[in-house]
Amino acid sequence: MTPRTRLALIDHVTSQTGLVMPIETLVKELHARGVDTLVDGAHAPGMVPLDLRRIGAAYYTGNCHKWLCAPKGAAFLCVRRDRQREVRPLVISHGANSERTDRSRYLIEFGWTGTGDPTAALCVPEALRLIGSLAPGGWPEVMRRNHELALAAQRILCGALAIDPPAPEQMIGTLVSVPIRDAQVARVRDTFHLDPLQERLLAEHSIEVPVISWPRWPRRLVRVSAQLYNSIPQYEKLASALRTLQ
Repeated sequence: MTPRTRLALIDHVTSQTGLVMPIETLVKELHARGVDTLVDGAHAPGMVPLDLRRIGAAYYTGNCHKWLCAPKGAAFLCVRRDRQREVRPLVISHGANSERTDRSRYLIEFGWTGTGDPTAALCVPEALRLIGSLAPGGWPEVMRRNHELALAAQRILCGALAIDPPAPEQMIGTLVSVPIRDAQVARVRDTFHLDPLQERLLAEHSIEVPVISWPRWPRRLVRVSAQLYNSIPQYEKLASALRTLQ
């Protein structure tokens, strides 16, 4: 940060490496220095306990189609009350003309922004209910089970690749990335082109898993997820395939 810093954009859970950041501490320290925080919480809902009031970020946005298993298009934006007057919808609609005084201008303008399909958003409460009902202990047990499964996956993959865990367990949620051998082929400059290893894992072993260039080509990671429908044998199969292919 410098004296000119006004806004910090921070991932709650990093996408490529799957690390859970100490977001509450970061937001607090930044606020003490006069810096607002915009938290990209795409992976956080359903992966880790989420208390937006406790975090206290000026802006927090998250997806509901990932770990909550709601339909794609379901997401949310939470703006701290003292910043709501400064935020307006990208599409200005009827709310801009409303004379209502029973709600804040922020809620009135965002409440209806024109033609749109609200189905995905309306499914979120049912997704919360359904996934939470799949474990006797509800959502806390779902998150605990997935976390423990992710740690088991990390141990299996690191053992197969003969490497040390690249991140401490306390920074792991339900995503795990481990480094693999550098790419041995020229990089294809195509946004939609998959790493050849990812294509072979799918074609030869029926394994769908992202192989990510990180931090830059030719260095790579393989990133696995842990959800209720995953199991230890799946990660063991991946570990065996990686020993053969990479």
